[in-house]
Amino acid sequence: MKDTTYDRLIANLKLLDPRITKAGLRLGLDPYVTDYYLVTDAQMAQNLVYVAMPVHYSHWRYGKQAQSTRPGHVFEVVINSDPSFCYLGTTNDLRMQALVIAHAKWGHVDFFKNNFLYKTTGAKDCIQRFRANADFIESLYEHPDWRREGVELYLDSAHAIEHHVGWLPVLPGEEDRDENALRESLMADLRALKSRHDLANIDSDKETMAQEIAALEGRLKCHPLTPTTNLIGFLADPANTQHLPKEARQLLKIVEEQGRYFQPQGRTKFMNEGWATYFEREVLIQPEIGLPFDMHFDLAKDWAMFDRSPINWFMDPYGLGEQVWRWIDEKWGFDDGTETVRFKDLLWDSDKQELSEGKKWRTKVISKRNRDKMMEVRRNYDDNRWLEEFMSKEFMEHLCHQGLAWMRGNTDRVGLMEHINNTLKKTGWGAHSVERLPDTIAGLMELVEKWLGAAQNAANWQAQLGTPQFPVAPQTLEEMAQMLQIVEARDEDWHSLRQQLIRRTGYNSIPYIELVDTGRHSDGVWTLRHVFDSNFGPLLPSECRETIRHFRLLCGGPVRLITKEQREDAFGRPMGDPAPYIYFTEDGDTVKEWFV
Repeated sequence: MKDTTYDRLIANLKLLDPRITKAGLRLGLDPYVTDYYLVTDAQMAQNLVYVAMPVHYSHWRYGKQAQSTRPGHVFEVVINSDPSFCYLGTTNDLRMQALVIAHAKWGHVDFFKNNFLYKTTGAKDCIQRFRANADFIESLYEHPDWRREGVELYLDSAHAIEHHVGWLPVLPGEEDRDENALRESLMADLRALKSRHDLANIDSDKETMAQEIAALEGRLKCHPLTPTTNLIGFLADPANTQHLPKEARQLLKIVEEQGRYFQPQGRTKFMNEGWATYFEREVLIQPEIGLPFDMHFDLAKDWAMFDRSPINWFMDPYGLGEQVWRWIDEKWGFDDGTETVRFKDLLWDSDKQELSEGKKWRTKVISKRNRDKMMEVRRNYDDNRWLEEFMSKEFMEHLCHQGLAWMRGNTDRVGLMEHINNTLKKTGWGAHSVERLPDTIAGLMELVEKWLGAAQNAANWQAQLGTPQFPVAPQTLEEMAQMLQIVEARDEDWHSLRQQLIRRTGYNSIPYIELVDTGRHSDGVWTLRHVFDSNFGPLLPSECRETIRHFRLLCGGPVRLITKEQREDAFGRPMGDPAPYIYFTEDGDTVKEWFV
């Protein structure tokens, strides 16, 4: 039977998409060609299980993650590939379909194509590579010498270090560096340095050269000569792991490729989501789209989603990301003349659920916005640099003033606290109201805490006796208190507040671990070093033990992990600064550990 609902949706999208395309191109956006796929909610959830890739190898971990997360309704999924793939949920209404197309293609896909980090992922042929990887792994599952157990033995270990694939972009020539050629060059330098040392007559020169000789000899004992953060890539090199079957090294290369493909998404979460949130609105308000008033009105509610609570401006990748992009536009963007747009209105038949074009052409003269600075930043930044540079003291003051205006109000608007205060007076809770809102942050905080205490007490009495609830939800009051704490923190130390926000960005949660030696020219022990960051503190002991067990399987020799941990007294109280700490395993099962 013909599915008329589906056919109507396709017809409506075919009418909408060219209009959105005209608007996006006129605004200077430049995404990959994008193929749309309409999928059910079940299919969308299934796509998410395998990291949204249309082709991906199977592994028990993905099913486990799906069971633990169980996402709600997913409106869209978009893939960094050329052409790009965008999945649209069939249960989305037409308004949401328009929003998703603007957000996904003209936000995310434009970002994918133009940001410097994504240029390292090989978008042009990534689908073919992922398909080949999946085929290879499936063939091993069927191979009598491997089967699923043998494959997953190595995949489990590779996944344990999947984020440790080096820092992108790799500098030109860095990956192609010949270890043997570099060693020969350093040995030649050592011989020349020793010769100069023997001929030197000045004691201070001899002492300096002796120190340089000792440092160079120490480096030549290491393999690799230069520490590497690409742990998986190093293990996949047959020169470093001759004991591994070639199929196991291929599995490592597959996990390495996947880690590099997803690294840019982790390092640009705030930029990417903010860019898409900013342009979903900017694109859809353009006149050539000509959305019916009702749809436009409903979309305005979606665009205000992250403004319902100012906490989103400080914590949420979408909310904070959009605020930073708007700040950049306000500071560096400018109107650069005008342009005339010619268009026909879109008409909506609610009974038939159909869009149609009006018959008359209309024209509208609009300002032409110069967003060159935004485009430049989109090309050349990641989250860390972006937030460090643009979350300035001036921006933080601007954001906090906006938050206070939302709460307390100003000459242009009635704030939430004034609205709550008036509601309390009208609903019999006048004892908890004030004649005039306080002028200080401390005074506002005291009032919010008073209201929160009343709300919590009222909730308890309501549960026991059925008495009326407080007119304001405790969650709203808790968010208000959190907002005031942020403003207070800004007043005391805006730089520290900014650093706390920056530490929440994606790849800051991944510890910096490098391989410093395989022990090939010394004690035969592979040495990993965790570059300790006091902002994040020690590693989790359980993860350290599990990681070096997996690394031991792959490297084929004893492993030590050097990090730092906090000493404690007999009562569990911290003593002094974090001290060097070692995890060591020789057989893969038993992990020993001690303070140095």
